[in-house]
Amino acid sequence: RDPLVTVIVNGFTGTFREQIRILGEATTPRALIYNDSMTLLDVMIQVGGITEFADGNNATLIRVVDGQQELFQLRLDDLIRDGDITANVDMRPGDIIIVPEAWF
Repeated sequence: RDPLVTVIVNGFTGTFREQIRILGEATTPRALIYNDSMTLLDVMIQVGGITEFADGNNATLIRVVDGQQELFQLRLDDLIRDGDITANVDMRPGDIIIVPEAWF
């Protein structure tokens, strides 16, 4: 007879709610595993910043707040290119960042 094995799962990693997704004109668009105290700057470092074609100051953060989807404008150019740390914001699990292409 085989011995009894008990497995206790405290949570799952890699689920939608525990990821941050970045789309569009990020250098490497992808899904990232959310970490506690993660900021927008942390996300930008992990995706390699934004492309030369990005309209960073018109980037959008999509976040679910109290069951409702809300949109927030991000200032990626100010944060990355100008070093304006006031443009840094805290990330939450499930956040989606969309970086549009600039129109020249």
